[in-house]
Formats: sequence, structure tokens, C-alpha cells
Amino acid sequence: MVCLCGCPLGTPRDHYRPIGHGDTTVAVSPMDDAILFNAVGTGGRDLYRLDLTNLTVTRIAETPEYETAPSCSPDGLRIVYAAGVPGDRADHIFTIRHDGRAKTQLTDIDANDTSPRFSPDGEMIVFARDKTYNWGGLAANWEPGGVICLINADGTNVRQLTSDEHFAFEPYFSADGTRIVYSTVNGRMSIPVDGSAAPQPLPGPVGAVPSSDGKAIAFSKGKYSPDLKICMANADATSERILTSNMGGCYRPVFTHIDDRLFFLHEEWPDGATGVPKFSLWEITVGGSSVRMLADRGVFDAPLSWKPRTAP
Repeated sequence: MVCLCGCPLGTPRDHYRPIGHGDTTVAVSPMDDAILFNAVGTGGRDLYRLDLTNLTVTRIAETPEYETAPSCSPDGLRIVYAAGVPGDRADHIFTIRHDGRAKTQLTDIDANDTSPRFSPDGEMIVFARDKTYNWGGLAANWEPGGVICLINADGTNVRQLTSDEHFAFEPYFSADGTRIVYSTVNGRMSIPVDGSAAPQPLPGPVGAVPSSDGKAIAFSKGKYSPDLKICMANADATSERILTSNMGGCYRPVFTHIDDRLFFLHEEWPDGATGVPKFSLWEITVGGSSVRMLADRGVFDAPLSWKPRTAP
């Protein structure tokens, strides 16, 4: 017998994974010369690096774990990510060197940890923790979030910043490293890293991504998937403008570290409405004057055999 998520009954520490593009995440290297992403691999998902100078893909590490949500340290030497270990129903936070060596597990409790990011000085990591999930790992019914937590980059001193009563997700450090910016179902919030004051509301839509200098935000806006467009605004949510006015299905914008460009995922339906969605990777300038596809959907389906359609 199996439960509703497909896991055999009586085996509560099994993972269930929705295989596909839906859990694809990307991040930009500190020098803006590479994209980190997760895609098809040995454990269901592995971590990869797309070199933006020559559009070649290398695998950071081949492991039996299901890896997602990679992000770079400020010096570019370490990567923090979330992963599900076979036989363990929870996802945990790990770090690994950029060359795939020195993997270190930072969290290990029975809770789903995700969306980790380094502080500007590289000394701390913020992440979201779901302590109440019902299925294992990235179950189809799990939204990545819960409470916002901090941990030292060496794995010591885990502390919870937000209350259990408010579902929080997508945490980021402020540009000066003194506050954590995150989203809730009711809006964006900010809280000091030392927890010395209550969370304060921030302007802008839920899920908005701050620029590296904290002066702007980017977000997807639209009622339905085909309507979603990449938008930008000032940090106070003024001067909103649409960047991808001629294309919909645009998701998950991320800024370069010099804040001159955005990378985002574009949804496609190659097998029609009865098929499954796929993502391609795109780049656009913050003024919206130049947009181009960097990699078609093949980069997420077969990363190591993928080749660009045209020269970079």
C-alpha cells in the first residue's frame, strides 16, 4: 500500500520527488561569469555550472543526493545548497567547494531546510525551515518555506528568527548584511539578523528579489502562467516597469552582482497543453533593451551533453 504522495506506508523516511523542471533553481556567481543550477543527475538532481564566457556546462559534484537551491559564497569558493539524502525524509543544508570537494552537512534535524544564502561577509547562512511538513523531501504538496533561520557558515549556532505562526520563504540578506528580507503570504518583511526587533513590513510584491545593492527589486507579475512577466521597481516599489513586455511565462528573476542584468526562466510547452512544462534560461538588461536566450530547455534535461544553438 502507498500513501497519497506515492510513498509506501510504514516507511516515513522515504523521499518523494516530483521529477521535472518545476524545482529548477538558478543563481549567479560573484564575478557574474557563471550560472549555478540544478538539473537531471545521479540523485534525481545534481548541481552544475554554466560558464557564461563560452556556454559550457560542468558538473560540480556527482552524488546520490537530490540537490537544489545552490548559491555562492561572496568569494566564490563555496556553494551552499539544500539536498535530500537517500533514506532520510528531510532536506538539509550543505556546503561544498566550487570544485566539488569538501562537502559538509550543516543541518540534520527532521525538518525541510531550503533556500540557503550566504551573508555578504560569508560568515552566516540564512535559510527557510519547514518543521510541519507531512511527506518526505520535496513532496508535491510542499511549498519551500516555513520559518526563517540563521546558521554560522561552519554549521554552529542555528537560531530561528521568525515565529512559527507566519509562513515565511525566500530569505535574503540586506546589502549591508544587517537584516534579513523575506516574504510571507501577506507581504514582504524585514528583520534584524540578531532578532533584536520585530519584523517590519516592506513594500513590493510577495517573492520580490532584491538587487545586490538593495536599491531595486525584481519579480514575476501576472495572474496566470502565460501572463507572467519580469518586472522591476525601486526598492520602495515605485517606478514599476515591465521588462519582458513581449513574452509571458517568465519566472524567478535573479540579478547579477553588478545589477546590470537579470537572468530568468521562461516556461515552454513543447508537447502541447497535455504535456509538461519545460524551462529555458534567458538574460535581459535591467533597462529591458536587450533580451536573449542563453540556453534552451536541453540544458536542464541533459546538462553534460547540452550544446548552445549559437555561439555566445
